[in-house]
This record gives sequence, C-alpha cells and structure tokens, in this order.
Amino acid sequence: MIKKLPLIVFFLCNHLLAAQVSESYQNTLMEMIRVSGTEDSFVASVEQIKNIFKAQLNDLSADDWNTIETFINKESFPKLINQLTPIYEKHLSEEDLKVIISFYTSETGKKFAAKTPIIAAESMWVGQQWGIELGQKIQEFVKKK
Repeated sequence: MIKKLPLIVFFLCNHLLAAQVSESYQNTLMEMIRVSGTEDSFVASVEQIKNIFKAQLNDLSADDWNTIETFINKESFPKLINQLTPIYEKHLSEEDLKVIISFYTSETGKKFAAKTPIIAAESMWVGQQWGIELGQKIQEFVKKK
C-alpha cells in the first residue's frame, strides 16, 4: 500500500489540476457566450418556450411561472453549459476563446453580436426560398432520369 501512495497522490493531484483547468475554461466559455450574444439568444428562446407553455397551461399562476423561470435560469442553463463545455474544449482552446472575447468586446464585435439575431431573422426567408428552389431543381432532375 505504501508503494502505491505516490501513485494515488499523483492521480489525485492531476484530477484536481484538471478540475481547475476545466473551471477556468468554463468561466472563459461563459464570458464568450455572454459577450457574443448567445446568452441573450438563450434567454429569448426560453421566453418563447415559456409563452408556448403558458398558452397550453393557462391554469398556472404568475408565481408558478416565476418558479419555472428561476429553475431554468439557475439550474437548466448552467447544466447546459456543463454539457457544452467538453464540446467547446475539444475544438477550441481557452486562448481561442479569449481571442473571440476580444473580438466581441471590440466595437465591431459588439455591433456583430447585436445585429446577428436581426440578420438571422431576415435571412430565414431567403433560406426558405433557396431551399424550395433547390428542392424543385432536384425534383426536375429526378423526373428527367
């Protein structure tokens, strides 16, 4: 057992160090999500979902909806971030996130973050039309075969 003690200490230290790195990474990721406008998009999505449920569950009180909203903001969003962190960590370093944060905190980045939801909404119709036209072209091609 004594011979295994250094090995156990080594693994424990590595685990603690990894947890600190992940916490640092996760904090940086949260900052990137905040400054990029992604958090605002999440809040807007939650509001839309809440309104859909309100229409279906009209017997719940305002206090019930406040409880649900608190749950979403305090538990559900952090859980989502915990689940997303390994995905981001696999593809982007913490340094990458810091560079992205630098962009989004610049004037151009702030403008881009503010305009992205508007651009996306306005682009949705164009994308739908493009998809319809593409579908028609594929159908024409298949008919000719």
